[in-house]
Amino acid sequence: MKGLLQNKYFIDFFAAIMFFTRIPINWDYFSREKPDLTRAAWSFPLVGFLIGIISGICGEFCILVNLPIFLSCTIAIAVSLMITGAFHEDGLADMADGFGAGGSPKNINEIMHDSRLGTYGTSALTLGLLIRIGIVTALADLGYSLVIILSTGFASGKLAILFIRNFSHSSNFAKTGTIIEYISLKKILLATVIWFTSVIFIFPFFGILFGIALISLVILSVVKLSNRNLGGITGDILGATAFLTELAFMLGLTIYLSGTF
Repeated sequence: MKGLLQNKYFIDFFAAIMFFTRIPINWDYFSREKPDLTRAAWSFPLVGFLIGIISGICGEFCILVNLPIFLSCTIAIAVSLMITGAFHEDGLADMADGFGAGGSPKNINEIMHDSRLGTYGTSALTLGLLIRIGIVTALADLGYSLVIILSTGFASGKLAILFIRNFSHSSNFAKTGTIIEYISLKKILLATVIWFTSVIFIFPFFGILFGIALISLVILSVVKLSNRNLGGITGDILGATAFLTELAFMLGLTIYLSGTF
Protein backbone atom coordinates (compact mmCIF):
# COMPACT_ATOMS: atom_id res chain seq x y z
CA MET A 1 0.00 0.00 0.00
CA LYS A 2 2.81 2.39 0.90
CA GLY A 3 4.52 1.70 -2.42
CA LEU A 4 1.28 2.57 -4.26
CA LEU A 5 0.92 5.86 -2.39
CA GLN A 6 4.50 6.77 -3.31
CA ASN A 7 3.66 6.48 -6.99
CA LYS A 8 4.38 9.81 -8.72
CA TYR A 9 0.74 10.27 -9.72
CA PHE A 10 -0.45 9.82 -6.14
CA ILE A 11 2.27 12.20 -4.98
CA ASP A 12 1.11 14.81 -7.49
CA PHE A 13 -2.51 14.39 -6.44
CA PHE A 14 -1.76 14.78 -2.74
CA ALA A 15 0.49 17.77 -3.43
CA ALA A 16 -2.46 19.45 -5.15
CA ILE A 17 -4.77 18.53 -2.25
CA MET A 18 -2.33 20.15 0.19
CA PHE A 19 -2.24 23.33 -1.89
CA PHE A 20 -5.96 23.76 -2.57
CA THR A 21 -7.53 22.45 0.64
CA ARG A 22 -7.26 22.35 4.41
CA ILE A 23 -7.38 18.55 4.39
CA PRO A 24 -4.48 17.41 6.64
CA ILE A 25 -1.79 15.55 4.70
CA ASN A 26 1.35 14.01 6.20
CA TRP A 27 3.63 14.91 3.30
CA ASP A 28 6.64 13.02 4.71
CA TYR A 29 4.69 9.82 4.19
CA PHE A 30 4.66 10.42 0.44
CA SER A 31 7.93 12.10 -0.38
CA ARG A 32 11.08 13.67 1.07
CA GLU A 33 11.10 16.31 -1.64
CA LYS A 34 9.13 19.55 -1.64
CA PRO A 35 5.71 19.41 -3.37
CA ASP A 36 6.01 20.29 -7.06
CA LEU A 37 2.77 22.02 -8.06
CA THR A 38 3.87 22.54 -11.64
CA ARG A 39 4.38 18.81 -12.03
CA ALA A 40 1.09 18.17 -10.21
CA ALA A 41 -0.89 20.57 -12.46
CA TRP A 42 -2.54 17.72 -14.36
CA SER A 43 -4.35 16.71 -11.14
CA PHE A 44 -5.94 20.10 -10.40
CA PRO A 45 -9.36 19.10 -11.82
CA LEU A 46 -9.27 15.94 -9.69
CA VAL A 47 -8.97 18.08 -6.56
CA GLY A 48 -11.94 20.10 -7.77
CA PHE A 49 -13.93 16.88 -8.16
CA LEU A 50 -12.89 15.80 -4.65
CA ILE A 51 -14.02 19.08 -3.06
CA GLY A 52 -17.31 18.86 -4.95
CA ILE A 53 -17.91 15.26 -3.92
CA ILE A 54 -17.39 15.95 -0.21
CA SER A 55 -19.45 19.15 -0.10
CA GLY A 56 -22.07 17.71 -2.47
CA ILE A 57 -22.61 14.69 -0.25
CA CYS A 58 -23.22 17.02 2.69
CA GLY A 59 -25.77 18.92 0.63
CA GLU A 60 -27.48 15.73 -0.54
CA PHE A 61 -27.77 14.61 3.07
CA CYS A 62 -29.51 17.88 3.91
CA ILE A 63 -31.97 17.29 1.06
CA LEU A 64 -32.46 13.71 2.29
CA VAL A 65 -33.60 14.97 5.70
CA ASN A 66 -36.07 17.29 3.95
CA LEU A 67 -34.29 20.61 4.26
CA PRO A 68 -35.25 23.07 1.48
CA ILE A 69 -33.09 22.87 -1.64
CA PHE A 70 -31.90 26.47 -1.29
CA LEU A 71 -30.74 25.87 2.29
CA SER A 72 -29.15 22.55 1.34
CA CYS A 73 -27.22 24.19 -1.50
CA THR A 74 -26.07 26.97 0.81
CA ILE A 75 -24.84 24.46 3.40
CA ALA A 76 -23.01 22.47 0.72
CA ILE A 77 -21.24 25.61 -0.47
CA ALA A 78 -20.40 26.53 3.13
CA VAL A 79 -18.78 23.11 3.54
CA SER A 80 -16.73 23.67 0.39
CA LEU A 81 -15.47 26.96 1.85
CA MET A 82 -14.40 25.18 5.02
CA ILE A 83 -12.56 22.54 2.99
CA THR A 84 -10.67 25.09 0.90
CA GLY A 85 -10.29 27.86 3.44
CA ALA A 86 -12.02 30.19 0.96
CA PHE A 87 -8.79 30.07 -1.06
CA HIS A 88 -10.11 31.31 -4.41
CA GLU A 89 -12.70 33.56 -2.83
CA ASP A 90 -9.88 35.45 -1.13
CA GLY A 91 -8.22 35.94 -4.52
CA LEU A 92 -11.45 37.31 -5.99
CA ALA A 93 -11.88 39.81 -3.16
CA ASP A 94 -8.26 40.96 -3.38
CA MET A 95 -8.44 41.40 -7.16
CA ALA A 96 -11.69 43.34 -6.91
CA ASP A 97 -10.27 45.67 -4.25
CA GLY A 98 -7.08 46.33 -6.21
CA PHE A 99 -8.56 46.69 -9.67
CA GLY A 100 -11.54 48.61 -8.36
CA ALA A 101 -9.41 51.18 -6.54
CA GLY A 102 -7.02 51.54 -9.47
CA GLY A 103 -3.93 53.73 -9.54
CA SER A 104 -0.35 52.71 -10.27
CA PRO A 105 0.59 49.01 -10.45
CA LYS A 106 2.48 49.39 -7.17
CA ASN A 107 -0.55 50.93 -5.47
CA ILE A 108 -2.87 48.24 -6.83
CA ASN A 109 -0.52 45.51 -5.60
CA GLU A 110 -0.38 47.07 -2.13
CA ILE A 111 -4.17 47.22 -1.95
CA MET A 112 -4.45 43.58 -3.05
CA HIS A 113 -2.11 42.52 -0.25
CA ASP A 114 -3.87 44.58 2.41
CA SER A 115 -5.49 42.17 4.88
CA ARG A 116 -8.45 44.51 5.24
CA LEU A 117 -11.41 43.94 2.93
CA GLY A 118 -12.64 46.98 1.01
CA THR A 119 -15.94 47.89 -0.59
CA TYR A 120 -15.05 46.45 -3.99
CA GLY A 121 -13.86 43.18 -2.49
CA THR A 122 -16.89 42.85 -0.22
CA SER A 123 -19.25 43.54 -3.11
CA ALA A 124 -17.51 41.11 -5.48
CA LEU A 125 -17.37 38.34 -2.88
CA THR A 126 -20.98 38.79 -1.79
CA LEU A 127 -22.30 38.85 -5.35
CA GLY A 128 -20.06 35.96 -6.37
CA LEU A 129 -21.31 33.73 -3.57
CA LEU A 130 -24.93 34.71 -4.22
CA ILE A 131 -24.53 33.87 -7.92
CA ARG A 132 -22.90 30.55 -7.02
CA ILE A 133 -25.78 29.66 -4.70
CA GLY A 134 -28.29 30.73 -7.35
CA ILE A 135 -26.67 28.63 -10.08
CA VAL A 136 -26.33 25.56 -7.87
CA THR A 137 -29.96 25.89 -6.74
CA ALA A 138 -31.15 26.31 -10.34
CA LEU A 139 -29.29 23.19 -11.51
CA ALA A 140 -30.57 21.25 -8.49
CA ASP A 141 -34.11 22.30 -9.42
CA LEU A 142 -33.42 20.93 -12.90
CA GLY A 143 -32.77 17.52 -11.33
CA TYR A 144 -28.98 17.40 -11.08
CA SER A 145 -27.25 16.04 -7.99
CA LEU A 146 -25.33 18.49 -5.82
CA VAL A 147 -22.34 16.15 -6.05
CA ILE A 148 -22.36 16.47 -9.84
CA ILE A 149 -23.01 20.22 -9.84
CA LEU A 150 -20.32 21.17 -7.34
CA SER A 151 -17.76 18.68 -8.66
CA THR A 152 -18.13 20.00 -12.19
CA GLY A 153 -17.96 23.62 -11.10
CA PHE A 154 -14.89 23.30 -8.91
CA ALA A 155 -13.07 21.11 -11.45
CA SER A 156 -13.79 23.65 -14.21
CA GLY A 157 -12.25 26.46 -12.17
CA LYS A 158 -9.15 24.40 -11.37
CA LEU A 159 -8.67 23.54 -15.06
CA ALA A 160 -8.96 27.20 -16.05
CA ILE A 161 -5.96 28.00 -13.84
CA LEU A 162 -3.74 25.99 -16.19
CA PHE A 163 -4.90 27.86 -19.28
CA ILE A 164 -4.59 31.38 -17.90
CA ARG A 165 -1.17 30.50 -16.49
CA ASN A 166 0.17 29.37 -19.86
CA PHE A 167 -1.45 32.06 -21.97
CA SER A 168 -0.26 35.01 -19.90
CA HIS A 169 2.94 36.06 -18.15
CA SER A 170 3.68 36.68 -14.50
CA SER A 171 3.59 40.15 -13.01
CA ASN A 172 6.75 41.50 -11.42
CA PHE A 173 4.68 41.64 -8.24
CA ALA A 174 4.03 37.87 -8.24
CA LYS A 175 5.74 36.35 -5.23
CA THR A 176 7.76 33.16 -5.48
CA GLY A 177 5.61 30.21 -4.48
CA THR A 178 2.29 31.95 -5.12
CA ILE A 179 2.23 31.18 -8.83
CA ILE A 180 3.05 27.97 -10.67
CA GLU A 181 5.49 27.83 -13.56
CA TYR A 182 4.55 27.24 -17.18
CA ILE A 183 2.85 23.86 -17.64
CA SER A 184 3.71 21.38 -20.35
CA LEU A 185 1.19 20.72 -23.11
CA LYS A 186 1.08 17.07 -22.05
CA LYS A 187 -0.10 17.97 -18.55
CA ILE A 188 -2.69 20.43 -19.83
CA LEU A 189 -4.05 17.82 -22.24
CA LEU A 190 -4.22 15.21 -19.47
CA ALA A 191 -6.05 17.62 -17.15
CA THR A 192 -8.45 18.56 -19.95
CA VAL A 193 -9.17 14.92 -20.80
CA ILE A 194 -9.86 14.14 -17.13
CA TRP A 195 -12.29 17.06 -16.95
CA PHE A 196 -13.98 16.54 -20.32
CA THR A 197 -14.50 12.78 -20.04
CA SER A 198 -16.28 13.42 -16.75
CA VAL A 199 -18.64 16.18 -17.86
CA ILE A 200 -19.46 14.87 -21.34
CA PHE A 201 -21.38 11.91 -19.87
CA ILE A 202 -23.44 14.19 -17.62
CA PHE A 203 -24.26 17.39 -19.48
CA PRO A 204 -25.35 18.03 -23.11
CA PHE A 205 -22.54 18.80 -25.55
CA PHE A 206 -23.80 22.23 -26.62
CA GLY A 207 -24.31 23.24 -23.00
CA ILE A 208 -20.67 22.33 -22.32
CA LEU A 209 -19.61 24.24 -25.42
CA PHE A 210 -21.47 27.34 -24.31
CA GLY A 211 -19.90 27.06 -20.86
CA ILE A 212 -16.42 26.79 -22.42
CA ALA A 213 -17.12 29.90 -24.48
CA LEU A 214 -17.97 31.85 -21.31
CA ILE A 215 -14.83 30.51 -19.60
CA SER A 216 -12.74 31.74 -22.54
CA LEU A 217 -14.36 35.17 -22.31
CA VAL A 218 -13.57 35.39 -18.59
CA ILE A 219 -9.95 34.34 -19.09
CA LEU A 220 -9.40 36.86 -21.88
CA SER A 221 -10.97 39.62 -19.79
CA VAL A 222 -8.91 38.80 -16.70
CA VAL A 223 -5.68 38.63 -18.73
CA LYS A 224 -6.42 42.03 -20.29
CA LEU A 225 -7.19 43.63 -16.92
CA SER A 226 -4.18 42.03 -15.25
CA ASN A 227 -1.79 43.21 -17.95
CA ARG A 228 -3.18 46.73 -17.73
CA ASN A 229 -3.19 46.96 -13.94
CA LEU A 230 -0.26 44.79 -12.85
CA GLY A 231 1.71 43.96 -15.98
CA GLY A 232 0.73 40.30 -15.68
CA ILE A 233 -0.89 37.76 -13.38
CA THR A 234 -0.28 36.95 -9.72
CA GLY A 235 -1.44 34.22 -7.35
CA ASP A 236 -4.52 36.25 -6.42
CA ILE A 237 -5.40 36.57 -10.11
CA LEU A 238 -5.20 32.80 -10.54
CA GLY A 239 -7.53 32.31 -7.57
CA ALA A 240 -10.00 34.88 -8.85
CA THR A 241 -9.92 33.23 -12.28
CA ALA A 242 -10.75 29.85 -10.77
CA PHE A 243 -13.78 31.34 -9.00
CA LEU A 244 -15.03 33.35 -11.98
CA THR A 245 -14.58 30.57 -14.55
CA GLU A 246 -16.41 28.15 -12.29
CA LEU A 247 -19.37 30.53 -12.27
CA ALA A 248 -19.06 31.14 -16.02
CA PHE A 249 -19.14 27.47 -16.95
CA MET A 250 -22.03 26.60 -14.66
CA LEU A 251 -23.93 29.70 -15.79
CA GLY A 252 -23.53 28.57 -19.40
CA LEU A 253 -24.93 25.16 -18.52
CA THR A 254 -27.81 26.73 -16.59
CA ILE A 255 -28.74 29.04 -19.46
CA TYR A 256 -28.67 26.17 -21.98
CA LEU A 257 -30.52 23.67 -19.78
CA SER A 258 -33.18 26.24 -18.90
CA GLY A 259 -34.08 26.43 -22.60
CA THR A 260 -32.99 30.02 -23.09
CA PHE A 261 -31.30 29.00 -26.35
